[in-house]
Amino acid sequence: MKRVLFVSLMSLILLGACNAEKKVTQYSDIYNERTTTIYLAPVIDNAVRKVEKYPKDIAYNNELNTAKAYLYQTMPNPLLKKGYYVIGSVASHQIAKENPMTAKELRNGDLKILNTRYGIDAVLVTTIHRWKEENGKWIAYMEYQLRSTKTNIDLMHVWVLATKQVPTNLKGDPITLKSDMNFASRFEMDNGSAQRAFLMEKVNDYVLRDLPISSLRRQFEDDLYRSANQTYIKYTWTEEGGADVQPCSIEEYEQGCFI
Repeated sequence: MKRVLFVSLMSLILLGACNAEKKVTQYSDIYNERTTTIYLAPVIDNAVRKVEKYPKDIAYNNELNTAKAYLYQTMPNPLLKKGYYVIGSVASHQIAKENPMTAKELRNGDLKILNTRYGIDAVLVTTIHRWKEENGKWIAYMEYQLRSTKTNIDLMHVWVLATKQVPTNLKGDPITLKSDMNFASRFEMDNGSAQRAFLMEKVNDYVLRDLPISSLRRQFEDDLYRSANQTYIKYTWTEEGGADVQPCSIEEYEQGCFI
């Protein structure tokens, strides 16, 4: 009986792997365009600020601002590990100043001037749509969009419902883990800001390391037929210190984010 159950389980796993979209399909335009140079556009922050209604709630607003800044700061690392050339933060700010674009233009407009003027292949447009606190959890609704400056098409488009579970004691009161304290101390952040920033870093790493290896490296085509990540995902950082990633329906994402 156990053997039958094991075989059935393995069959389901293999079937799921076979049905998963391969990188050669999901990232076909990256392979075709041989994207190498990426510009990180300023993060689009659509999260509602308490400062509008509660300007004295400094701690909350600082948490969100710190998380947004940390999101931007941690984007280069997973891209560099994949072999992409990432425009540095100073140069990125200068490009943004010389070529001011609205959020709508970054997400849907013509980006070809960035290719002709600076030799940029793609622009990473990141949006924080919403922050929520629910049942002792930090929840963020995010969107990653990598757009070609040659054709204006999406090379990658991922929506993430990101959650950081706050550990509690037997009475249900929140407690601070040693790992969270170390992270907060290392960056001189308060605990709330540190936990939000930590979540941003982990989501960045998960989403961006799914990209194909840059064509600048000889391993460019090595992962052509590996399974690509889902485009709508629920990413949860658990109390045990690991990530639980599940598919997320469009309806669940939009209801939680926009309704």
